[in-house]
Amino acid sequence: MPTEQPITRDFLANASYANPDIQRELRSLFQLFYNARTLPRGGQFDVAALPGLVEGSYADYTLPLFEQEVSDAQAGRLLEVRFSAVAVSVLEWTGWGADGRAGAAKVSVTRTRTELRAGSSPTAETATYKFAAERWGQRSELYGGIVSTNAGPDAVHWSVYDFVNPATDRWISQPPPFTAGQASTELAAWFADFYAARSVEPGRPFDINPSLWRVNGSYAAYTKPLLVETAQQVASGAIKEIRYTGISVKLITWDENATSHGGLALVEVTRTAHVTNASGPEPAQTATYQFRVHRHVGATWFAVDFLRPDVGRWVTEIAGATVIVPESGHG
Repeated sequence: MPTEQPITRDFLANASYANPDIQRELRSLFQLFYNARTLPRGGQFDVAALPGLVEGSYADYTLPLFEQEVSDAQAGRLLEVRFSAVAVSVLEWTGWGADGRAGAAKVSVTRTRTELRAGSSPTAETATYKFAAERWGQRSELYGGIVSTNAGPDAVHWSVYDFVNPATDRWISQPPPFTAGQASTELAAWFADFYAARSVEPGRPFDINPSLWRVNGSYAAYTKPLLVETAQQVASGAIKEIRYTGISVKLITWDENATSHGGLALVEVTRTAHVTNASGPEPAQTATYQFRVHRHVGATWFAVDFLRPDVGRWVTEIAGATVIVPESGHG
């Protein structure tokens, strides 16, 4: 398919931007959508139509698949594709701006696809898919460089931009799943940095900020006074050095979908602390602690909860907090 050709984004017939009729408009959109994917017996695909109806992640996903079908048709391997019994249901509509006329819809579409290939009998498949589509007028809100093609001020455009892949049950715009193995690897490195930030070098002041950047929520409220106290002891000369060795991290649980802005890990961390105070080195202390650590979108980790070994309770519970991971203030 000649992808270098300019894309024409036609407006939707019999629709008014000022007077939205979301259900009817989406039925019209997906009729056009499946017409664009139809190959009449003895005919050819309308290769210019589909690129004008799709954008973003879905365009990146579906256009290469469509190009393969076009290639098969041109080679005589694919003889016919047709769609029937197309049923469209609006699952969700979110209007944007003061008038709410532009916006995005999540849509369930059921259709039957009949295909005929050379040397085979026709095959029919009925399936239901979930799409996301944007309603726009003169310019797309999601894709600012996308503008109307020869349309008046009341013209309506729709663009399909996302799709739930049945093989993964995820929107194709979502990043791939972040596995427990990946979490374990990142947390091992993160806790090495965590304890490096809490270390004290001889003859140097102790800066609590690198530690505070790594914590949030109830754990931040719990640990900050302890860090301040350590900084005061270093400044007074009561503490000369703190270092940590033998740091090991065991991932107990990982919930990728714990919040809308990232996952939550429960970890067990063992480390040996070596403290030297004004009177000399203290005996090395090896201990194991439990933390809850939040992986915020963008791969930033924050310790948000801590099981106090002296009382056997989480600091979030002690603080009476209703959530473990705050909604804001750490992104």
